[in-house]
Amino acid sequence: MFRALARPALLLAALAAVSGCSASNRLGEVALPGRRVAVAAAIPPAPRVQAGSPLEAGVNPWDPVGTAVRRETSEAKRRQAVRAQARLDSVVARVDVADRIARRTLARTAQALGFAPADRPADADFVLDLRVRDYGLVADSFEGDTFFVLVGEALFLDAQTGAELWRTDLDEREVVDRTVFRLPAIPGNVVTGRALAALSSGEMAAGLQRLGDLAAERIAARLVRDYERSR
Repeated sequence: MFRALARPALLLAALAAVSGCSASNRLGEVALPGRRVAVAAAIPPAPRVQAGSPLEAGVNPWDPVGTAVRRETSEAKRRQAVRAQARLDSVVARVDVADRIARRTLARTAQALGFAPADRPADADFVLDLRVRDYGLVADSFEGDTFFVLVGEALFLDAQTGAELWRTDLDEREVVDRTVFRLPAIPGNVVTGRALAALSSGEMAAGLQRLGDLAAERIAARLVRDYERSR
C-alpha cells in the first residue's frame, strides 16, 4: 500500500521545525502482559489535502509570460485542491480518522504485547499518549506522486506518576498507491496530485479509513519493536 521514499529537502526542513524530541526507551522496567493500558490522543480531526506545490505560483520578473502561465496553471490546480479538500471535509464528518488511529493503535499493541485495553486513563496502569501534529495527503507537484504524511510523537507513560517510559518521533512520508483508494491498478500504480483532486467522496472515504489503519500499524509497530528490544 505504501512505499517508502526519500524526503525532499523542503519537507525535511518543515519536519525539523516541528520535531524537537529524541527517542527514549525505559520499557525494560515494566512487564505489560496482563496490565491495563489506555490511549490518550491529540490528533487533528481532519487530515489536509495538498495537490501541487505553492512554488508553482512563483513570480519571475525576467519571464513575465512564463510567470503568467504558471500562475494560471497553479490557480487551476489550487481550485481542484480546494474542491478535493471540501470533499474530504464532508467525508471526515462520517469517518472519524483521529479516533480510528487511536483505537486501532491501542488494539494492535494490546494484541501483540498481551495487555488489556482500558477505556480511561484513570482505569489504566499505563497510558499510550499519541500527539499527532499534522497528517494528510500531499502531492508536491500536480503530476507527481501523492504521499501520506504523519508528523508528531508517541509516548508511553506510567498512569499513576506520569513518568515517561518510552517516546518516539513520528515522521512518516510514504508514497500512496491506487489500491488505498480502491482504484484500478495502472502502470506505476501511484496516485498523482491530479488523481487525488479528482477522487469522489466514496473513494476518499475508503482511502481515509485505510490510511488511518496503516498509520495505526506504523505507530503500533514502533512500540512493539522497542518493547521487544528492551526484554
